[in-house]
Parts: sequence; structure tokens; C-alpha cells
Amino acid sequence: MKKVQILFYLFVLSLGAFTSACHDDLSTLDVKKIPGVVVDTTNMVALSVHQFNHLVVEPKLEKANGLAESGLSYEWRINPVPGDTVFQTIGTEKNLDYEVRFKPSVAGKYHLLRYTITDNTTGLKYIMIWPLTVKNNIGEGLIVAETYDGVNTDISHIMHPAVTADYSGESVKYKVYSSINGKPLPGLIKQMRFTNVYGVDALYGITDKSVVRINMLDYTLNGVNGELFYGSSTSYRPQFLGSIVQGDIYVGDGKLTGTYLGTSKKYGLPFDFPHTVPDHIALNGYNNYPPIRINFYDEENERFVYLPSIMQFGDDDMHLVPGAPSGVFDPAAVQNKVNLAAGTNTSGDFLHLLKDKITEEVTLFVLDGGGSEYPLTIPPKPKAKISMAGAPEIGNARFFVLLDNQKVMYYATESKVYAMLYSTGTPVFELRYTVPAGEEITTLQVYQQADYPFRTEESPYIATNNKQLVMSTYGSEGKVYVLPMVNAGLGNIDHANIKTFAGFGRVTAITTQL
Repeated sequence: MKKVQILFYLFVLSLGAFTSACHDDLSTLDVKKIPGVVVDTTNMVALSVHQFNHLVVEPKLEKANGLAESGLSYEWRINPVPGDTVFQTIGTEKNLDYEVRFKPSVAGKYHLLRYTITDNTTGLKYIMIWPLTVKNNIGEGLIVAETYDGVNTDISHIMHPAVTADYSGESVKYKVYSSINGKPLPGLIKQMRFTNVYGVDALYGITDKSVVRINMLDYTLNGVNGELFYGSSTSYRPQFLGSIVQGDIYVGDGKLTGTYLGTSKKYGLPFDFPHTVPDHIALNGYNNYPPIRINFYDEENERFVYLPSIMQFGDDDMHLVPGAPSGVFDPAAVQNKVNLAAGTNTSGDFLHLLKDKITEEVTLFVLDGGGSEYPLTIPPKPKAKISMAGAPEIGNARFFVLLDNQKVMYYATESKVYAMLYSTGTPVFELRYTVPAGEEITTLQVYQQADYPFRTEESPYIATNNKQLVMSTYGSEGKVYVLPMVNAGLGNIDHANIKTFAGFGRVTAITTQL
């Protein structure tokens, strides 16, 4: 017990000595005051900004007497990667105005914005740090693939009430992909498609030699070629991207692959049939009748082919459309043709625009959607044949657009857009639009929201869906036009309400996203 008391007294004496030694002498601190700066952080505890918007910070400074504004210098720095210790300077003025091009922040991860004020007389630095959250600012609209060097592809984005539901502003974001990834995509993208991969929104794009997937949350690259297929290949020759009900279609190297990416992260193996699948195929995306999902013209074997289903529990065999010698045309005798375009109308009919290799005559062949008598599938039958002989400048046509809800087809030359009206037995051809002098048409398509035609009546499409053309041109710069269509069945363009977006490179492909 005595020993414990002695130890306790020693501890108390030691504590007293420690506190005495650490006591600060405050008696002379006010002899010489140093003017300082205080940043008023009222309502500025944390900052946030939408991606591709400008981060504007105008801090309120409280300076002590005797400290002149001219004697201060400023620096704004930020770490491009949340959590990283590497910072870059983004401003040297009192206030900050900086366009933020970083990818959207992941929950719980922040950039750090560091504001340093230096008193140039004393060298003292006053530092303030804010956490910064970058929010996603890219929503429904047009995705624009463009090139500035003819070799690589960048991606930009357009939002506008004509192409964005429940939106009243206008936003054009240029070079989104290279801003996020530090460089453009190699190759020239010729087609894109927005879809959902295992619950995550994604953008697929194809060039002549590659398939790429981009994560739509932040526009980062999410896979290339073999990373996107369960069965990889040493080389790729992509041709086409499309969709049907619960099915995502990829055509490459003359083979068709059908996979439901809603439940799979990669494309499966291609169908193993002795048919060569072309660049243009007709897909039936409607939920119910008719039952045949895919139809195309095989240029190598000179036959029409149909595929009722891509599912193993359905008829997933490719079949030849049988001949019909007494029909409006014989599907078994359509020879020496190349595919120009293909589509499906709202009645389920398959449309095939073919060009004769010898005569160069362009003809629209229409097959019905077939039928079913369980357990058999009734093959498509010939329904119409429309010759475009005599169509103005058809030999110079580069782009073709088959409308699915009107008997109207548009075709475009380098500078003009024509409409073919075929509701009667004899087609009528009309010039509908001429681009400004010095511009060249580079793409043409009908505007459809990314999930068309899969919605139900309870979830209607935007009012402009299927009612406007989207066209791009190139002259001194790339432009994107939205051309409203009026007078159903006549293919007229509402010239007074055409919307133009400028400032792009040469546009190579356009698609829509949700």
C-alpha cells in the first residue's frame, strides 16, 4: 500500500512539471500584429457542379486592416482523380470560372478544390479546401460520332426539346469522349446503338475493324472486340447493330449473333448456318404478331432468308423464303442484287431496298411478316415490288431512310434529300430539301427514341418520335440538322422550324440515348 502511494505522488509531481513546461507565454503576442485573410465559407461547405458546366466560385474575403488587394496573389488547384495527391492549377485569379470535364463522381468520392491566397509581402499563404462533387450532366438526346483527322473518332452530345423529353433548354457538349478518356477512339465509327447491359446503360459502336462499348454513366471505355464476346476472334469485321424484343443483334463477318444483353454482359456465339448476312437486315421489334423476327437478302446465295426467333425455345433456324412464281415477285428468283437498306413497318412487313448489279436499277421489295400455325411458322410472302426507275439522281444516292409508319422513303445525294411516295401503284418522287452551298450530307436517318418500338401505350414516346429527320453535313465544320416532317404520307419538311447545331468535326454516325 505504501508503495502505491509513493508511485501516485511521483505521478502527480511529473504531471505538474509537464503542464508547467508546456504553458505558452502569451504576454508578448500582441506586440506586432500580422494582417491576415479569412475566407467567408457561409453556404460554401461543399461544392458540386454538373459535368461540362462551369464551376464558378466567387469567395468573399475578409482582409485585416493594412492588407492591400494588390499585394495578394491567387491560385486554384484541383486533383483530377478523387483521392489522389496530384493536383493541377486551374486558375490564378481571385475568382474561379472553370469548365469541369472530369467524369461524374462515384458516391463517397470527391475531388478537392484548393484555394491559396498568398501575401506577397510576407510570403504567408492562406489556404481553403472544398470537397467537389461532379454530377452527371448528360441525359437523353443525340450522340454524335465525329472525326477531326479522318482516322479517329470523338463523341459529342446534343440535348434539345426536339430530342430530349421533359427538357426546355439547349445543351451541346463537344468532344465528350476524348475529354474523359484523354484521347479519341481509333477508327471511324459507322454505327452506334444505345442499350442496357446487365442493368447498366451502355453505348456500342462499330468501325470497319472494331467493336467498342462505352459506359454511359461517365463515357469511359468499357470494352473492345474480344472483351465483348464470349467467343473471341483474331479479327473483327463489324457490319450492323440492332435489336428485337429481348434480343440484341450483332452482325459481323457475315454472321449473325443474337443475345439478350439485359441478362448477359457479352454477346454469345453466332448462328451457324450457311447464309451470308449483309450489312442491312430487317428486324421486327414489335411485341406480338407477326412472329418472324429477322429477314434479310443473302447476296452470296441470292435468296431471302428468315429467322423466326433467336431463342432456343423458339424456332431459331434460318429458312429460305420459298418461291412464289405467281406472286408480285418470286422471292426465289431475285438475283444479282446488293442491299441498300432494310426495315420493318408497323404492320410487320419486311422492306428491302435492293440494287441490281448489272442494270443498277433500284427496287423496293416488300414481304409480309409471315404467320404461325402452332407449332409451325408460316414464311413471309411477296407483297409488293416498287421500281425506282426514273427517280431523280437515284444513281447518286448515298443514304436511304425507310419510314415504318408511312409509305414514304427518303434518299439523299451529296446535297439533296428526295422523298419517294409509294402509297399508290405508281411511286412519286419529290425534292424535299437542299443543303446550303458548300455543305455535303454525311448521315441521314429518322429520329426515334432509343427504346423504340418497345414501349407500351401507358408510356408514350416524345411527340417528335418518328416525326423528324436527323441529318448531318460537312463543309467548313460539321453540322447536325433536325428536320421536322409534316403532312403524313407526303414527306414534306417544315423548313421554318428546322433546327441546326454547328461546331462539330465530320459526323460519321448519330444515335439516340435515354
